[in-house]
Amino acid sequence: MIQQRRGFFILIIILMLIGGLARLIPLSSQERMINSVSEDGYLMLTIARNMALGHGMSVSDGTIPTNGTQPLTTGLWAVGYWLVDGDKMQGIVFAILMQFIMATLAAIFIWQGGKRLLHNSPNAETIAMLAAATWYASPILVGHTMNGLETGLYVFCLIGVAMLFSFSNQNCSMWRWFGLGILLGITFWVRNDAALFIFAACVTHLLLGSFAFEALKQRFLQVILMGSTSVVVALPWLINNVVNFGHLMPISGQSESLTAVFAENLPHIPTFLVEYLFIFLPIPHMLNTLTVVKIACAIFMVLVLIWMLVRKLHLEERRLTMLISIFTVCLVTFYGLFFGASYFIDRYMFPISPFFALLWASVIVFIWQRLPAQKVIMPIIALLFVTVITGLHVRSYLFTKQTSIYHQYLGGYSLHFHLAKWITDNVPKETWVGSWQSGTTGYFHDRTINLDGKTNPEALAARQQDKLPEYMLNKDITYFVDWMNWYKMKVWINEPVVKENFEFVVQDKQNNLLVMQRK
Repeated sequence: MIQQRRGFFILIIILMLIGGLARLIPLSSQERMINSVSEDGYLMLTIARNMALGHGMSVSDGTIPTNGTQPLTTGLWAVGYWLVDGDKMQGIVFAILMQFIMATLAAIFIWQGGKRLLHNSPNAETIAMLAAATWYASPILVGHTMNGLETGLYVFCLIGVAMLFSFSNQNCSMWRWFGLGILLGITFWVRNDAALFIFAACVTHLLLGSFAFEALKQRFLQVILMGSTSVVVALPWLINNVVNFGHLMPISGQSESLTAVFAENLPHIPTFLVEYLFIFLPIPHMLNTLTVVKIACAIFMVLVLIWMLVRKLHLEERRLTMLISIFTVCLVTFYGLFFGASYFIDRYMFPISPFFALLWASVIVFIWQRLPAQKVIMPIIALLFVTVITGLHVRSYLFTKQTSIYHQYLGGYSLHFHLAKWITDNVPKETWVGSWQSGTTGYFHDRTINLDGKTNPEALAARQQDKLPEYMLNKDITYFVDWMNWYKMKVWINEPVVKENFEFVVQDKQNNLLVMQRK
């Protein structure tokens, strides 16, 4: 037994080392460091740098105000740029280190929170440690905590608030619910879809407990206090959005929803949920595009959800299970039915992964204890487990190393450096460039104008009015730089007003590069 315990601790240490190394390895070279940030991550970093330079939340060399970001993380990145006097490379280093710290703290929260949550189980420590270490080392999940966006901080906040909520009941003082409301409001500042988490928390607390009038009345008052406090904390950001940008939703969300088709994202969600449930094993791309696989995954997840809700659980476990179940349903409903940007669905579903990790670890430990000849079998299983995780990370590392920086496509993000590279080599710093893919280009060339409206309210309004070509002309854009394989999808590029004023100077299919220059 002592030997098995020692072997388990060695396994946990190995997993944590793998997760830590995977997150810090971008610092090994400038190329890897730059590649670690996603396209949208560069949008956020650009805004953060402008804040540090005294331009406020803005893009395009500080000339266009924006709210196309998640404010709290952007503010944190801005602190980093302020500390390094706006240096672009050092700012990325700061973001990488902060994301590493956040992910590590999130794993600790899973461990400590899970151990306390499962305190009635003799295997609480084992389950919690396995869940935390596997989540931390998972080759599927590492990238989401290191993308330059708010994802890592968001998950860290959700784990902490969810665990605190699980140990709160109607006998707690009103101060407890007031404090939870503050934390929920702060989480909203990290990412706006925390509104769905707040809703899930309110419904969970209202439904779990006695339905006697006095008990229900008490819970109702606690829900009102918690929910209203979270709204008050979130209110300054919401007021800013409405007063300065005309909508509660930031322009990034409006842009991504602009061409949304009802339920177009729904078929993509089940496979990601199953991947997150199995934590470290990705579904091969050839399979997850098959309709039969998507249907099977959807049925499997519905069965898992039903099983989670009907299991006999202690009160704290029941509260967390119901909270995450409702939150998951809300995420699937909102992003599956009403939102666009299907290429980001895995990131939108990522916040539920830590809680799925606890469920996965519970099942694994249950099976583990019932295996025969454990002294022989367990080392073999542990070795295979570590080999698979390590192999997937090594494969990712080698793929990044062997693939040209101008053609790389990794983890769902085209890294766009062929666009930024061409601009850096051919366009003077004072010349204005327009780009649909403006994250990377806008970070490395300050005078870049975003044209998809994610961070540019002017471009969003032009898209909504079908006047994007006119907007390009009015903004004195000299070059339009984008993907070659996207230009045929942009009908407005072929409009007469564009052809009259712009000419093609680069149409490079091999390097996926399109450049138009004003005549």
